Amino acid sequence: SVFCATHVFEPSVKSALYGLSLIIKSDFYAALRKQKLILALLDAHTQFDVKGQHADASVIILEDATPYAMIEEDISSNFIYSAAEFFEVHYAHMNAQTACPFQFSGYLTIFGILTVLRKHTPLPDNELKLALEQLTSAVAQHTALLIVEHNTITSFKVNNIEHITLLERAAGSRGLKLTEFAVGVNDAIAPFIDYSVNSQMNEGISGIHVALGDGSSGYHIDFLCPGAVFSPAPPL
Repeated sequence: SVFCATHVFEPSVKSALYGLSLIIKSDFYAALRKQKLILALLDAHTQFDVKGQHADASVIILEDATPYAMIEEDISSNFIYSAAEFFEVHYAHMNAQTACPFQFSGYLTIFGILTVLRKHTPLPDNELKLALEQLTSAVAQHTALLIVEHNTITSFKVNNIEHITLLERAAGSRGLKLTEFAVGVNDAIAPFIDYSVNSQMNEGISGIHVALGDGSSGYHIDFLCPGAVFSPAPPL
């Protein structure tokens, strides 16, 4: 069984149908094979470059850090997995009291964002929700420039308009500190993706994404940079 968490992204029939269409168009086995290649790189190296037309950044992975990933052996018998697990290799840092497993610095051109709030307060902040929906639409239409310094987001501009105050307000107790670094492996959905839809399937797009927030004290927000190339950094 494969499930896609529509309810914590955009709980609508339109979003569910969009997610289902991308699931159908995805090549699960190709994505799992690509995850295996990335795991081999992570076993052999700790310093990486994120390069390409839309990115210029560096990533350092702690030597004892363990990535979340799947390979074909994981589906050799009965299973229940989220669709997201098939399409990304990622490091998460949800506990602020522990060392972050990665350190990221540089810039990414962002083609889409995703917003998730797993815990709703008794009085939801509809004004904040609307502001994030408008930001999602603006990024999908114009792209955005994300700048990160030592795991802290220092700028997020759409059409030269800064939105970092909104991000800090939305992210909750973790503020502007990154909580996730991920490599997407779902090549097959590239021609069909719609970044204006807040769908979990979008985060698997081949390339890089980073995120802030824990999804509980505030929103978890993913920043998607498709096509960015993740490769070992050359020796100094």
